[in-house]
Amino acid sequence: MYGEFLSQEVGFDSKELFDLGIERPLSDQPFTGPTVIPDDSVAPGFASSHYQLQNEIMTKVTPKLLKGLALALGLEANWFDRYFTEPTLIQRTIYYPAGVGRAGKHTDNGIFTVLIQEYFPEPSLRVHTKEEWIDAPCVEDAFVINLGDMLQMWTKGLFVSTPHEVIHRNSDSTRISIPFFVYPNIDAIIEPFSTTEKISSKEVMLKNFVSIWETHEGAGRAQELV
Repeated sequence: MYGEFLSQEVGFDSKELFDLGIERPLSDQPFTGPTVIPDDSVAPGFASSHYQLQNEIMTKVTPKLLKGLALALGLEANWFDRYFTEPTLIQRTIYYPAGVGRAGKHTDNGIFTVLIQEYFPEPSLRVHTKEEWIDAPCVEDAFVINLGDMLQMWTKGLFVSTPHEVIHRNSDSTRISIPFFVYPNIDAIIEPFSTTEKISSKEVMLKNFVSIWETHEGAGRAQELV
């Protein structure tokens, strides 16, 4: 609780979280390698259910979204595939306490986020349109897709990352959400459209990590949203 700092307006978020990634051998690269995760003697079914869900998202949802983005940009359907041969993933399960759960205003850092949220008639997720913050209705059996800063950089603003926040007002129930933050290969070099610029995916991720956990400046474009 009160570990993550997404926005200077809110400060440390009143939520708890568990992070994991795609299971890979120990590596000197950040954001990749094995996950320290409870086994069945501690939390029966916890690891297996998370990895099963991860497989579904990364094999059935993510490829379709990458294809859709490519086609929307007038590119070949498989244009992004070369950058996602070993994609980087931050998978998260978030617990928001009843009545006080909060995640400050921010944008996500990656290409896009696939969000599974617990259904409540009164929405907790808020997004920013061109002029104001609005509630995002909670739709049952549906994914929420947030576009990320890395996609905005890559497309030179043709796609814009989604400003959002969570204010869980329901005083009777806690809230669980499961976001999948999808990034390209950790060593991918992004070349923003119509430029000669080269951006390291790894450096973008590290800069965002430092901003959240060390310098407490906020996540993504948080400073623009206060």
